[in-house]
Amino acid sequence: MSEQANHIPTVFDSEEQHVGQVYAKALLQAATGSNKVDVAVDQLESLVRDVMDKSKGFEAVLFSPKMSVEDKSEFLDRVFGAKMDPLLLSFLKVLNRRHRLPFVRAISQSANALRDEMAGRMQVQVSTSSPLDAASADALRKKLSASFGKDIRLVTKIDPSILGGLVVRIGDTVYDGSVDGQLKSLRRDAGARADASVRTLAGQLAS
Repeated sequence: MSEQANHIPTVFDSEEQHVGQVYAKALLQAATGSNKVDVAVDQLESLVRDVMDKSKGFEAVLFSPKMSVEDKSEFLDRVFGAKMDPLLLSFLKVLNRRHRLPFVRAISQSANALRDEMAGRMQVQVSTSSPLDAASADALRKKLSASFGKDIRLVTKIDPSILGGLVVRIGDTVYDGSVDGQLKSLRRDAGARADASVRTLAGQLAS
């Protein structure tokens, strides 16, 4: 895989990541004291994957600016009171009071990454145009593990906009091995060579 590392920051990503990291650290700190790190992180991930991603109506209610903080708190109790660990439920209510519920996905992602870091693992996000088969995922995991000297946990995502290959994201750095990424790299290199040729020719004419 021909890889090109690119840092692609955006204002939106920066805010999402910052809020996610701050609240994820607070959640894991509280969960560590109660020996509930895995419970809290797994249940939060399940909330995103099994509830929010599958029910846009639920998400619309939870994030609605027309719904009061008190009503949302009662809604959380009604839906999760009998199923969710009290620590995580209390955490969601804190997010509600501070108007941070829209950042639940970012918090879940950061909490997963932080848990992996605490366990000596590295979380790597892999985006592909089609599902990555088990053999390919295992080969990629072993390659990354050998490169970084850590256990790797792959988080896979399907992105139809990728033109073949895959895009690997580790923290804020993107390793672009897609056809589209390679074409962009070739265009940048060609443009740089053309600029250099123009400068050389201009120098020769001036001498």
